[in-house]
Amino acid sequence: MAKTKDTSKFQNDIFHYSIIRELLRYFYLYGSFSIEELSQKGLITSSRTFYDIKKRIENYIDGQFLQEHKTKQAKSGKKFRLLYDPFLCPVNYLAETYQHCSYKIDDFLIYFCLMQAFTCVDPDSGPDPAPYEPVPGKEEDAGEDTCMDFDQEFTLKAEDLPATLSLVFEANQKMLTHYSGIKGNPEYSEHLFKYAKIQPQIKALADLGIIVETAKGAYRLSKDLFEELDADELSTVQLMTQFFYNCTFLTVPGYYLSATINSYSQAAFMPEIKSFFNKQENPVFQYKNHRLQSVIDDDITWKIINAIHTAEAFHYFYKAKNKESVEYDILPMKIVIDLQYGRQYLFGYSYHDRAFCLPRIASIEKISTNEEIQQPRKYECIPSYDGSSDIHPYYDQLYRQYMENVWNTAPGDSVSTVTIHFTFPEPEYGKLLYRLRSTRHHGTISERGNGIVDFTVKTKNELELVPWIRSFGPYAKVDAQTNPELAAKLKTDFKEALEQYG
Repeated sequence: MAKTKDTSKFQNDIFHYSIIRELLRYFYLYGSFSIEELSQKGLITSSRTFYDIKKRIENYIDGQFLQEHKTKQAKSGKKFRLLYDPFLCPVNYLAETYQHCSYKIDDFLIYFCLMQAFTCVDPDSGPDPAPYEPVPGKEEDAGEDTCMDFDQEFTLKAEDLPATLSLVFEANQKMLTHYSGIKGNPEYSEHLFKYAKIQPQIKALADLGIIVETAKGAYRLSKDLFEELDADELSTVQLMTQFFYNCTFLTVPGYYLSATINSYSQAAFMPEIKSFFNKQENPVFQYKNHRLQSVIDDDITWKIINAIHTAEAFHYFYKAKNKESVEYDILPMKIVIDLQYGRQYLFGYSYHDRAFCLPRIASIEKISTNEEIQQPRKYECIPSYDGSSDIHPYYDQLYRQYMENVWNTAPGDSVSTVTIHFTFPEPEYGKLLYRLRSTRHHGTISERGNGIVDFTVKTKNELELVPWIRSFGPYAKVDAQTNPELAAKLKTDFKEALEQYG
């Protein structure tokens, strides 16, 4: 490829995003690290590597959020941490990093020129350079839009696109150079707009619904969904979009849609747009702190969702606690969310272990479809399935069986019954009883009178109840006769807390 002078820096910014994602995850989950600690964990190879990655991260997010700080720990050296205060920065800025990890400068240029072509080419005259001539008297103003406006959208044939896009690129060269530093040349233009490079872009845009195939090999822009909405209606749509991407387990698609609506609003109704959605002035949602980390895994989650939808098995690498990656083949069935901590898990059937499993999505990487796994092995975990009906009801049934008597997300080999005695003071009895009823996952409540309430629950992992029991403080006491190990664990934790906090 005949590179232009200014593309290498951009290419460097989007290179090795998986390494950047791993660093962002560690900083967010585990606090601050020195360069030496990051090297020991195998996240970087040298201090030079770290500063290169740090520079690229600061291209994604404001440098103030990746801070260098000093600690009181002797000989600890410089440490770095990722600052995330939802009151200072309510926007989930890590979502913006995905805008840099999937595309190259050539992709942006092809997209830009395609959008110009679909709105500026007169179908009667064909790929005529005339519509792209600079506005008379403003040839020297690189900031002026040099594209002629039409009141309609045009249909273009695929075979005309290489010549048409080259003309658009040449007509906009001053603007691209002025704003983006992109300096073209005939060899670069000829290489960039080859049909083989344009065709995948056209297919991707058609799959997204941005363009529509009107006939074989002919395309036009899709209808503007927002053209009949006024400024207030667009603000309402954006507010709804923000609500849903804050509440669902996939954040990035909704984040991009909200940003698109905001840009559209500013372009179409600039005098009427208020600062209601301004990131800092009037943030609407400030409760998504636990959602920050899961954004980093959105691409993995999306691949899993597609595999579940198509009932396909896939191959993946799982990063174990010792940092080694272990390979597995799995039939994915459900995404499970731990609402208390915001963690995401995958429920599926492991072909290696021939058993159901629940790996954490944050440790899954390098997913690829495994087409070698076919019937009868593919659905060996569902002997009753003959392939003639929807498989997803079988997934639901297997998941319910697997998660029966699981308190949160940790299964076990055996089921035990836990008995907890609650003693609520009379003034707060109703409030605490309501809290007990609303926060239990399952189990039986028995009111004994005089403020005493017994709670019994069957579980496959008693330790999963510990955080929930602790949340009731001195009002909760585990029955030491029926559950001696759990009672001892809580007693020990209480002593350690007293020693820690005095």
